[in-house]
Amino acid sequence: MNALALALHFPAWVEREDEKMPTMITGKELRAAVEEGSFIQGGDFSCVEGVKYDFRLSARILKARYTSPIDATKLTETEKQNLNVEPGEAVFVLTEERLKLPENMVAQLSPKRKLSHAGILTLGGFTIDPRYEGRLLLGLFNFSSTPFALIPGKKVIAATFYKLEGSEVGEFPAPVAPLDDFPDELIQVMQKYHPVALQSVTDLVKRLQEDMLTLRDEVKSHETWYQRFKDSLDAHNAQIGGLANDLKAEVEVRKGGHDEMTIAIRGMQSALVFLKGAAWVVIGIFGAGVAALLGWLGKGLFGL
Repeated sequence: MNALALALHFPAWVEREDEKMPTMITGKELRAAVEEGSFIQGGDFSCVEGVKYDFRLSARILKARYTSPIDATKLTETEKQNLNVEPGEAVFVLTEERLKLPENMVAQLSPKRKLSHAGILTLGGFTIDPRYEGRLLLGLFNFSSTPFALIPGKKVIAATFYKLEGSEVGEFPAPVAPLDDFPDELIQVMQKYHPVALQSVTDLVKRLQEDMLTLRDEVKSHETWYQRFKDSLDAHNAQIGGLANDLKAEVEVRKGGHDEMTIAIRGMQSALVFLKGAAWVVIGIFGAGVAALLGWLGKGLFGL
């Protein structure tokens, strides 16, 4: 029977004998697993909740402040009280319980809602493959503004277990070695890790915003000053242009006036020459008249 015939005869919601669905392991089986230590080792009955098992935080913690893994039970009371995931910090932890999954079982992890409400983001893979053996390695990142206390025994993550059936069971590779402590490469990373507090980032962003506003005001101030300077310079240029035009006109006027004065002076000189000539003519005529009169009087009076 081909794929189309299978789809027609067996709808998607019908379970076929050769393709069985995974079976969820519920409370009774989970409690039995805790009691027997089969696939949940070091567990506690109080952590069984319905279809899930809640894994607890162990005392083994990897925090940048200590540069290497610590045992929280060996800290002083003051150090225990200050053992927190600080705002903006990531801390890696191991679970108290160990898993030893058979080849026909898979686990699906889900973060605890209380941790999310406290501002804690759980880091890591959320699917546990068949044949996995060891503790769970989790990263806890604090994206809130308040420290989060690390208390051994506190529930940190839940797991739902499924038993595989039929063709889903395969030859899954076994892990190289059980995970019971932090990997060396992770320890090396944490030795170079420097947490950045969210408040510091917020303060930095705020300062940058203030600097940008100040810079914007300065730019506007410079633009205003430049515009005023440009307007003033344009006004001065206009005044200088007006003065230049007036000076040019004055030169032209004075130049024209000089020519007219020269013509007038020359005219006056010509008139004076004419008057001088006329005066001599008049004097000549007057002299001749006087001479004639004296001659007539001489003849009449003296008989000359």
